[in-house]
Amino acid sequence: MSRRTTGKRVVMILSGALCASLGVTACGSSKTTTAATSSAFAPSTSAACTAGAKEGSLNYWSRTDAGDFAKEIVPFTAKYPGIKVNFTSVTPTDATQKIITEIQANHALDVDATSTDLASAQPLFDQKLVKNVDWSALGVPKNFLLTYGGVGTYRTLRDFVGIGYNPKVVTAAELPTTWDQLINSKYSGRVIVDPRGIYLSGLAVAWGESKTMTWFNNLMKTAKPQVVKGATSSIQKVVSGEALFTTSATTSAITAAKGSGAPIEITYLDVVPSQDKYSVIMEKAQHPNAAACFLGWFGSAEGQAQQLKVEFKGNADQPSPMPSGATLSVASTSDNQTVQNTVSSEMSKALSN
Repeated sequence: MSRRTTGKRVVMILSGALCASLGVTACGSSKTTTAATSSAFAPSTSAACTAGAKEGSLNYWSRTDAGDFAKEIVPFTAKYPGIKVNFTSVTPTDATQKIITEIQANHALDVDATSTDLASAQPLFDQKLVKNVDWSALGVPKNFLLTYGGVGTYRTLRDFVGIGYNPKVVTAAELPTTWDQLINSKYSGRVIVDPRGIYLSGLAVAWGESKTMTWFNNLMKTAKPQVVKGATSSIQKVVSGEALFTTSATTSAITAAKGSGAPIEITYLDVVPSQDKYSVIMEKAQHPNAAACFLGWFGSAEGQAQQLKVEFKGNADQPSPMPSGATLSVASTSDNQTVQNTVSSEMSKALSN
């Protein structure tokens, strides 16, 4: 990863109180930690959980809604009552900035583990702030595992990107099957894109920067899309009939909307980008074993089922059904991240003009 790209990930400053209290849990703080930095890191689930109970707690950061997280960890709390999970709801970018700021100030870290995207976490890997963990020894399935920059991490979720549509307005026969088919004047003003470029930039992992931006510029000229921030808002416009398609559709967002009774579906095209999150333990974690115990559980069948049940976020390797001949576009290397970050920035600039 280039120095320029790394810099992109740390320009945002954590502002305000990004902390959400969870009843018996509270925001992690170096002032309230109950255990000193562990001198040894347990190599297995049973050992980690035993040692974690002695540490007593862990401080965990994720973008998850605080109320959802409280529901998700009920089985963990029941199984491991000696380990308290102190949770903070924070974006991956802000989490990275706060961690680096604490390290630079020689403060004890307020976080032991975090769930993040690789692009936001790149500075943490670059500065060797992430602990190398053998997650398979902690029971995490092999297909979730990823060695990134020589460090072992694992995928906590994979959310696929497609196009959302109202089946009461658009029939299956009328659906586009490729991204190129969206470049059509008949869709003028009826397609939605996100102003941040975060959904469509995943195409660049499969296509490369040049092809993706050519496609995007043609879409802008021909389809003249509506610019709407966020999957939820874009889905509402499709449901109401204000738009035919949203390109800001993820599996979890569509599933959640359907669960509330909305007439909305998702279809995957010839390239299927994904938005992945990964769990990491910090090298200077004060409660590494408690963190390992918790994240080992979260990567287990029980933990993953809780995430799917509460947040509608799954972790399948590919969508179901996967279109015949389609390409899965996953940014799992620093080079992939560089291309995707660049394209996201270029799309955002074009949409702000």
